[in-house]
Amino acid sequence: MVQDSLEPRLKMLTELHKEMNSYRPLSKKQVALLDKNVRIEHVWSSNAIEGSSLNQYETASILNTGMTVHGASLKDTMAAVDLNDAYDYMMDLASKKQPLTTTTIRDLNRLVMLKNTDERSQAGAYRVIDVWPNGQEDRPYVAPTEIPFKIQELIHWSNKAVNELHPVQYAADLHQKFVSIHPFVDGNGRTARLLMNFALSEAGYPVISIMPDKKSRSDYMDALAVSRETGNLISFEKLVADYTIRTLENRIGILKQNERNLEEARKQTNLSPELFQNKRRKH
Repeated sequence: MVQDSLEPRLKMLTELHKEMNSYRPLSKKQVALLDKNVRIEHVWSSNAIEGSSLNQYETASILNTGMTVHGASLKDTMAAVDLNDAYDYMMDLASKKQPLTTTTIRDLNRLVMLKNTDERSQAGAYRVIDVWPNGQEDRPYVAPTEIPFKIQELIHWSNKAVNELHPVQYAADLHQKFVSIHPFVDGNGRTARLLMNFALSEAGYPVISIMPDKKSRSDYMDALAVSRETGNLISFEKLVADYTIRTLENRIGILKQNERNLEEARKQTNLSPELFQNKRRKH
C-alpha cells in the first residue's frame, strides 16, 4: 500500500505524465537531439557519482567524437564509453517491453564494465567476498552465498510489482532493492540507475539523472542508507519522485514552447496556405 506522504507526488506524476502525452510530439530530428542530450547527461552524472573526473562537456566530446579528451584518465574515458553502450542497451530493452530477468541484470553490468581493465573479467559475475558501504563495515551488504537467492527474489518481486505499483515508485524500489543486494564486484550503482531508468522508460516516463554535485549526491546516498537500515523506502521513493517531477515539468516546458513556435511559424508567412498544405501532403 502506498504511504500517504508519497500519494501527492504519485498523483502529480500521473497528471504530469498525462499532460506530457497531450502535446504534439517533437520532430524526429528534435527527438534525436533531445535523446542524445539526455543520454550524455545520464552517462556523465552516473559516472561522476562514482568518482569520474570528467565533466559534462568532456563526456559529450568523448561520446560524440569517439576521441579522448586531453588530460582525462583512460579509466574515466572507458567508463563513459561503457556506460553509453549500456544505456543504449537499456533503452532498447525498454522499447521492447522486456520483463526483468537475471540475464538482463548481468548483461547491464557486463556492458558497464566491458572495457574496465581491472574488473572486466568479473563483469556480470556475482561477487564472492563481503562488501559494505564506506565506513559501515559492521553493516555489510548481502552475503555472497545469499546473492543468487536474493536476485531471484528481486526478479519475482519485479514481475509482480511492475503491475501493482505506480511506475515511478516501482522504479525507485527496483533501484533500492538491487543496491541493497550489491551483487557485483563493481558497477552496482551504475547498474542500479540503469535498472531504474529501464523501469521508467518502459512505462513511458522520461529518463532521470541523479545529479553528482556534493549536496545532491549526499541526499541520494543518505536516502539509500536510510531505506536500507530501516526497511522504509519512502525517503528514497520521494527523492526519485521529485527528480521525475522536475524532469516531466522540463519536458512539458519544451513541448509547450514547441507548440508556440509552430503556431508563430504558421501565422508569420507570406506564402499561401494552399501551397503549404500541398507540400505537406507530398510528404
